[in-house]
Amino acid sequence: MHRRRLLLSDSGHTWAMSEKLSPPNPPLSDGVIAVRPFRADDAPAITAACQDPEIPRWIPIIPVPYTEADARGFILLTLQAWYDGTGYEFAIVDAATDRYVGSIGLHVGPNPRRHAIGYLVSPEARRRGYAVRALRLVTRWGFESLSIERLALWTLPGNIASQAVAEKAGFRFEGLARNWETDRDDLPIDAVMYSMTPDDLADSLAAAAATTATTATATAAARIADVPRELRAPGTRAAPFVEIGRVTDLAPGLMRRVTLAGLDLLVAWTDDGIVVTDDRCPHMAAPLSIGALAGCVVACPLHEGRFDLCTGETVQMPTTGGLDADGNYHRPWSPSGAELRPEPASKKLEARRLTRVNRLRYYPARIRDGRLEAQLPILPE
Repeated sequence: MHRRRLLLSDSGHTWAMSEKLSPPNPPLSDGVIAVRPFRADDAPAITAACQDPEIPRWIPIIPVPYTEADARGFILLTLQAWYDGTGYEFAIVDAATDRYVGSIGLHVGPNPRRHAIGYLVSPEARRRGYAVRALRLVTRWGFESLSIERLALWTLPGNIASQAVAEKAGFRFEGLARNWETDRDDLPIDAVMYSMTPDDLADSLAAAAATTATTATATAAARIADVPRELRAPGTRAAPFVEIGRVTDLAPGLMRRVTLAGLDLLVAWTDDGIVVTDDRCPHMAAPLSIGALAGCVVACPLHEGRFDLCTGETVQMPTTGGLDADGNYHRPWSPSGAELRPEPASKKLEARRLTRVNRLRYYPARIRDGRLEAQLPILPE
């Protein structure tokens, strides 16, 4: 069972409180995620999340091993805390499906206007901005509901991801608090301390509003390129659409790699729109995402090959030559234009001569509510 502290006391120590609040109704939401009190049927999802070794690594009060009995006990503790007015713990859920993706809690301190906050995100839901969204929602609610003067947030040294979340949500770094907490063996451990004041919150809200405006502008300008239907990647015709990022993760003329379910994807914003293809040169399998994009043409970082991301065609064969997609042979060539010396017959020469540079293949994509989704041939969980 949990000790007499909540699972998320990543930042907080006491249960004293001078006010009693009811859960927000309707639940707090930004359209992508929502936060609500825990329910009994959240126990399996909490249990599954806490099997990830990173969670007890960075939150030293998490029981190890973590069982469904621990999750049920935690849920009861959070509901009792709401009833008593001694703590405000929320499940972070997908706004559309109500699927559990994490936890966040506002932890009450002995001073009625100085409290703390902590969070965790399930491993499969990370790197999607959920923690930042939840932190912003609960932080604003807490300041408005409790007249908070100072909200503390601490992480263990080395927890770079959690520290990045705090900073993106507007918390300010204060320093290293030595011997702040105790670990699972009751030994003292240091903590990296952040805080937020009402002025910090105002600055954060202004920055978030500016980001929202930028997001709206970028989303309005974004469109999916019209790529040849015959060049769909195998298995995509009936595949599910899977979120692969936010439109604001990109900008016109930029590329990035997204790795999901064993697939390395190239997401590129070309002159004709956004395309999703495999992040590998069709000749040497080098990652195209570290090449150079000009308009619709990407240059492979190896062998001078150039490929049109909007048509799938090879614009310039690699220096090693080989067969194009139609089976036509192209001789090796030199970037300087110098004549190459003939090579003696060998297996290596024959392999280069028979290497085919195929057309690119595409994953059908769409934009929904600022999210970029693609049809990926992956098995459902």
